[in-house]
Amino acid sequence: MKAFRVAADSSCLIGLAQIKQFALLNELFLEVYIPQSVYDEVVVKGNGEIGSEETTSAIKNGWLKNITVNDEVAVSALTPVLSKGESEVIVLCKEMGFEYALIDEKTARNMAELMGVNTMGVIGIINLAAERGFPIDKKKLVDQLIELGFRISNTLYKRIFPE
Repeated sequence: MKAFRVAADSSCLIGLAQIKQFALLNELFLEVYIPQSVYDEVVVKGNGEIGSEETTSAIKNGWLKNITVNDEVAVSALTPVLSKGESEVIVLCKEMGFEYALIDEKTARNMAELMGVNTMGVIGIINLAAERGFPIDKKKLVDQLIELGFRISNTLYKRIFPE
């Protein structure tokens, strides 16, 4: 069963595309949105790069929605600390009442939490898929992310895979 309305940052889109799990966004979440700056980063600036084609296709298919943030003042207040995409994702969640901001970067996650926005990253998405019974090899996917340069602390890795 799908649950949660979410706004996604570029790192989640690209990370899931890199491990061929982009479709999990559609399969797990009720509604998935990206702000304009994330679209620009992944599709416009990232044209031809991993995640670009997947994002474009998802928008064309109607399950990923590109939306404009209204509160530019709030975005501007966050951008000295965060990227524009991260800032817009957090502000969009506040504006629209979304349940989660899909963000991986620790500083952005901390800022979101301070602002009362729940966060989930690529690893959380993989965990959610596994909990819901999707036929995925969680350890293999996380190891693939690490091989691709995705940073995960040893503490978190050992918590996910205690054996």
